[in-house]
Formats: sequence, structure tokens, C-alpha cells
Amino acid sequence: MKNISKKILSGILAAGMVLSLATPFCTTVAYAAQSNEYTDPADVWISANNRTNEFDINATTTYETNYCPVCEIETSFLTFRVPEYTRSGETALNHGVAYSDGTLIDGAGKGNADSGTPGVDAAYTGYHYTKTVCQKCGTINATNGRGDYSFNKNVYSLNPCDSNFFLPFDNTTYEQYNSTYHKKIEKAGEYCQYCKGTYATAKEKQEHHHLDDTVISELGNQRFHIVGDCEDCGYIENDYVAAKAVVQSYYGKVDGEAHSITLTDLSEAGVNTSIRYGTEAGRCTKTSAPSYTDEGYYPVYYEITYSYDGESMTEDGVSYVWLLSADNNNSVVTSNIHTHDFRYLETVKPTCTELGYERWQCSECGALEKRNYTPATGHDYDTVTIREASCTQGGLVLHLCKDCGDFYTETTPTIDHDYEKHIVPATCTKAGYTEYKCKDCGHSYITDITSLIPHNYIESVTEPTCTVKGFTTYTCLLCGDTYIS
Repeated sequence: MKNISKKILSGILAAGMVLSLATPFCTTVAYAAQSNEYTDPADVWISANNRTNEFDINATTTYETNYCPVCEIETSFLTFRVPEYTRSGETALNHGVAYSDGTLIDGAGKGNADSGTPGVDAAYTGYHYTKTVCQKCGTINATNGRGDYSFNKNVYSLNPCDSNFFLPFDNTTYEQYNSTYHKKIEKAGEYCQYCKGTYATAKEKQEHHHLDDTVISELGNQRFHIVGDCEDCGYIENDYVAAKAVVQSYYGKVDGEAHSITLTDLSEAGVNTSIRYGTEAGRCTKTSAPSYTDEGYYPVYYEITYSYDGESMTEDGVSYVWLLSADNNNSVVTSNIHTHDFRYLETVKPTCTELGYERWQCSECGALEKRNYTPATGHDYDTVTIREASCTQGGLVLHLCKDCGDFYTETTPTIDHDYEKHIVPATCTKAGYTEYKCKDCGHSYITDITSLIPHNYIESVTEPTCTVKGFTTYTCLLCGDTYIS
């Protein structure tokens, strides 16, 4: 139990955490005040046919300073921590197992580690497995002491996670289900910054989309376009509300009554339609249409404003009041119904968002009519790169319409690191490894850690004399270490 206490203490006192290593390992610098950048190990767990290999590839790694009993100094250790997941959700220490190979606390017997696969059949226990490698002499688990079972063995030992190093998290996600509902996957709890072990409760439920509506006016289509965007799952719904009024001219004979144009509002519910009238184009200020009783041909200009949910659009036009005297025998007017003689006037080209059309005008009364609509052209975007993507930051691209100036920006994903491989061979004083370092940002990680190689000693014999004993000096050609025998 003395060695176990020592391991627990060394696991808590992570005094020398500096540079994080480690793809393919998950890495962090485990200070208590670090930011909450969290990934549940159960979501990214990689299985292997060897338990130590599986722990190595899923471990969080840090550099820490501890006392090495082999080197007999405070020195740097590469520390591997991986959360303990068991089928029962209780630590294996509860039934005596203290090491990843199933060895018991006494270092002799074997027990059941109750291991399982995170996210499949196992839950986090609040403990983690730890392995250390001295960066000076290469001894594995030297921090646990020479008398510990794990000393210089490639195994992990169990330690409790410190309660001071837990942070809350909320990894709630959403998935589209249909046009009415989405699926909400609630996953929240807390996690250990040391080993990334996760206390989480997860549940699923269906809920209605939370639609955030954007209203777009489409005068050419005589409607409002409502785009509903669910702020949670990204579902998009399109709806349309008609915004249309029909203005009719008046054609007839003087009969002593006042006559004017008429308006029929065909807009759908929710659309507010208001109209202003005038006798000159661009000066429509009257709330009621002017009326006429005398013979004559009177243009009546109008501006119709349609409003819906804070968005508005205005349609302008002109209609006519044409009154003939009672004794006028003009063959054009044979009754109160005037037959237009429309002639082509002009073509209005479509824009990015509005329909094109032909404008026709009656040769007799001047009434205008739109015909032969053509589709809107849609935006013609030029793409401008504002910021190139790198391995640490996504790119930024501007899409700018060449015709109308409409624009939007798009973020592009980060690119892969461009790693250079550097092999550091093991020596008799330092472990070997392969380092991969990004040429662009400097991010690095190591793999393939190899143990120390033996010293390469040469002998130097000092012959005895009549007053001094002889001896042999052994000197390592690689590091200069010496001893005498």
C-alpha cells in the first residue's frame, strides 16, 4: 500500500506539465485553469489486440518533473494517462486489481480488471491508469519506486482522479428527423482534465424545430418568401405568402356620379396592404383615390405597399378614369366595358432576384400591363480568397455577385499538418523516439519510443605497485560514464 500511496501522490502533483505531444495520442497540458476543450474518449476510442498498446494510443500524454531513483535526480518524465472504464462502472481497485495486466495490489496474484470498451459496454470509474517513462534513463514507471511491481515493466497502474481537476461539459447535439421534428441527443456531465475520463448522462428525445424566420420580399413574384432556419439542427423550411392587389381603371359615360379606379386586395392573411394615390408619378400622398364627374381622360397614379412581419415592398403603377359625354357616339365605347388595344412598349430585363417582363400599353386609353415574365437570372458570384487555409486556421472566401453586389462569406476547413520526420536514436542515457514536426506551425508529436541501449565500456587496467593496489577503470565510449572495479 505504501507504493500505491506514492503513485497516487505522483499522479496528483503534476508539477512540470509543459509541451503537449501527441498524435496519435490525445494530448493536453493539465493545468486547473485550462480552457474547456474536450472530446469524450468513448467517442474516439481506438481498440487494439494488446491492452498496453490500446492504452498507449488512447492516452493523454504530458511531460512532468519527478524524482527518478535510477538517475537519483529530479528529471523529466513522459507520462501516459488513460481513464479507467469497467463494465460495472466501479474501479478494479475495489476488488484488489491495481495494474493494467490484472496484477493485484500485492504485486503477486492476478484478478479480473473488469475491462470493457468505452461507449459500448463500459463506464468511467473516476480512476485512471498511469505509466511514466524517464526521459534521461528510459526506465518505465521509475516514479513508483524500485520495489513496485510496475518498476521497469510496460504496464499501467491505477490512480484516482483528483476532484479539483474536473470541469463541466455539455456535448448536446441535434439530428434532423423530418419537417416537424429533430432529434436532440443530450450529453452532459463533467470530465477529468488529467485523463479525459467522462461522467456523462445521455438521453435522446424528439422536439419541434425551433425555426428562426427570415422574410424576403419578392415583388416580381408578388409574394413574401419566408425561410425558416432551425437554430439547433439546421433544418430549412420555405413558405410563401401572396402579396397582390388588382387595380382596375374606370371607363364610362358622364352620369352625374363621381367615378374613380377600384382596388381589389388579393393578399393572403398576415399581409398588410396600404395604397397612396396621386395625379403625378412619384407624388402619391393621398389615402383615397381622386374621383371625377366631368368628361375627360384622367390618369391616377398609385403606390401599393405590402408589409409582412417587418418586411415591406412597394409596387407603383398608373390607372385611368375615362369619362365620355352622354351623347358621345365614339365607337370605342359601346358600353361601360372598354376593350384594350395593347401594343408592345418595352422589355424589362430580369435581375438576380426579380422576374423580367414585357410592358404593354393600350393605344387608346394608355393602360399598362405586364406580360411574358422571364425567370430571375440568379446571382453570378465571383470568388475571392480573403485568407488561405492553414493547418491552424480555416480559410475565408468571399463570394461577390458581379451583377448586383450581393455577397456572402464561407469558411474553409483547415489543411493537414505538413510533418517532417526526425528519428532520434536511443543512447545509453536517453530513450530514443521518432518525432514528427509540422514545417508550418511547429506542432509536433512523438512515436516509437525505444529503451536505452547498454553502455559501451572499454577497460583501462592500472597495474598494482608496491604501495598501491591495481584496478580496472571502465569508461563508456558513448557518454563518458566511468566506474572502477
